[in-house]
Amino acid sequence: MPILLPPPTENDFKTRASEFWERWNFPNCVGAIDGKHVRVMCPDQTGSLYFNYKNYFSVVLLAIVDAKYKFLAIDVGSYGKEGDSGIFSKSVMGQRIYTEKFGLPSEDIQLPGSDKCLPYVIVGDEAFRLHKRIMKPFNRAQAKADFEKSVFNYRLSRARRVSENAFGLLSQIFRVFYTPIAIKPETCDLLITATCCLHNLIRDGYEEINTQIVHEELTNTQTTMRPLARCEDMETWKVLKYEMLQMFFTRKAK
Repeated sequence: MPILLPPPTENDFKTRASEFWERWNFPNCVGAIDGKHVRVMCPDQTGSLYFNYKNYFSVVLLAIVDAKYKFLAIDVGSYGKEGDSGIFSKSVMGQRIYTEKFGLPSEDIQLPGSDKCLPYVIVGDEAFRLHKRIMKPFNRAQAKADFEKSVFNYRLSRARRVSENAFGLLSQIFRVFYTPIAIKPETCDLLITATCCLHNLIRDGYEEINTQIVHEELTNTQTTMRPLARCEDMETWKVLKYEMLQMFFTRKAK
């Protein structure tokens, strides 16, 4: 697995951030996090541990996905009854992000068209806890009452959708995910991990072919982001969200 899902380096994350800006018009974003419930037959003597809110038995694949629908990091095997945020908080992946040991760049980066510099972040939905490294949308009541917040939510949702799309692509290729998997939980975890690795291989092949075509047709098209020195720690992570919101309304949106 390290060959196909290696721990990302700082340079990897910087590249992912540039790709998110170029493709999805969301700044400082290195990945989108979400969970997928994988249907399984109820394992013996587990009661309701694997029974989820969708009313079927499952194990959870929690994944961080890049702008090209590749898996950057995964956590596999949590019980279906658990929520994405709880799984993330207790996972090795989550603990490394919360303790600044995940390899994310330590320096902040300037928001496009702004003099503000903010950290690199991972975007998620409302279920996740707001953090310096986790950017989530405003709640629906706030967005409904404030046009700027609703636009921010739209932009974040657009970037976050890559995780949902990656899960869709995974299921389209590996049809085993369309029916309940009837194997031992530990074997199921290995199966899910293997399909994620194979998915990345397939995406690499797709990108190689399409990059060659684009390079031949659009040799002069490039977009870059400018890294800056680390800014002072924020009093609250909510400030990060408001700074991004202001950026969307002080520059021409794509």
